[in-house]
Amino acid sequence: MQGIIYNALAEFVETTAGMAVWNEAVESSHLLSEGAFTSGQTYPDEDAVTLAVFVANKLELELPDALRAFGKFLFGFLLDRVPLGVKEFKSTQDLLASLNGTIHAEVNRLHPDAYTPIINYLPESESKGVIVYRSKRKLCAIAEGLILGAAEHYGQQVRMKHTRCMHDGAEDCRWIVAFS
Repeated sequence: MQGIIYNALAEFVETTAGMAVWNEAVESSHLLSEGAFTSGQTYPDEDAVTLAVFVANKLELELPDALRAFGKFLFGFLLDRVPLGVKEFKSTQDLLASLNGTIHAEVNRLHPDAYTPIINYLPESESKGVIVYRSKRKLCAIAEGLILGAAEHYGQQVRMKHTRCMHDGAEDCRWIVAFS
């Protein structure tokens, strides 16, 4: 996983629980990376899982709820730091429709070793559609949080129903979504 995601996790934890909690997470988790994260580097996925579980326990949240909250935070974090044209889109639907071809393509161009999920938006009308998410990491709760963060950024409300999940053995996750 890219170091920028770890940087975002550190800021999320420091913002929601304090720097002491982040320091405790890094010091007590026996991370393969030893807890030093540089934005453009790649680090073991196992470290992200270890930190996420520690933080969820510390915040007294179920892991999916903690990951969703982090995903929502992550959208704003990336928006402020990564100039990948997100501000040019007019809505969450426009962003989702261009995600693989624009944003993830740019991430992969800049960081050839980066692994990005596949997220497809299948519109059914101007305000409704289906989101399909595929990733070896199965971080659908973070994806859901990112979508919530995007909707907030674009001044939209979004209703999401998670109808299919990789954690239940499906090949992908799917949400039926409605934007207003």
